[in-house]
Amino acid sequence: MLSNKTLKSALFASLLAFAGLVSVNANAGDITLVSTQDGSPLNIKKELFDTPQAKEFLATGKNPYIGNEEGIKGGKKKFNLYSCVACHGGHAEGAVAPGLIGPGFKYAKNATNKGMFETIWNGTNGGMGAKGLGLMLPDDPSEGLKPDDVLKVIAFIRSNSKITGNE
Repeated sequence: MLSNKTLKSALFASLLAFAGLVSVNANAGDITLVSTQDGSPLNIKKELFDTPQAKEFLATGKNPYIGNEEGIKGGKKKFNLYSCVACHGGHAEGAVAPGLIGPGFKYAKNATNKGMFETIWNGTNGGMGAKGLGLMLPDDPSEGLKPDDVLKVIAFIRSNSKITGNE
């Protein structure tokens, strides 16, 4: 016999699937993405992983834009456009907010590209808001970064560091 908790979890998962949200945690072969805030699963629409690079990341946790000059250039543009520079500094070295280039990180998980993706996508308890598409401005689902954009921002950050995040 199923417990109430198990039944509620199954119903919630069914509701998410019905709503078009696919937990990347539930797909065989995909990495598990979790919130930096509380460790809960990040439910991101699978179709948002719409480039070969984003699909590779979802399958492996590796960022194919690391060391890619075009990816880094695009990431720098988004880093500036979304005002990341105002808090994290021009090279992500830290200013008002923590540095993102390591080796010491406020959130140890940010040493990996998977961890940094999770932090950027869903925000932190320390004051950084979510930057993921549909999360940045909850009343405007078209605002925010797509997974491919987040990977480029990470590539820019890593270009200023000795850490690639793909180790």
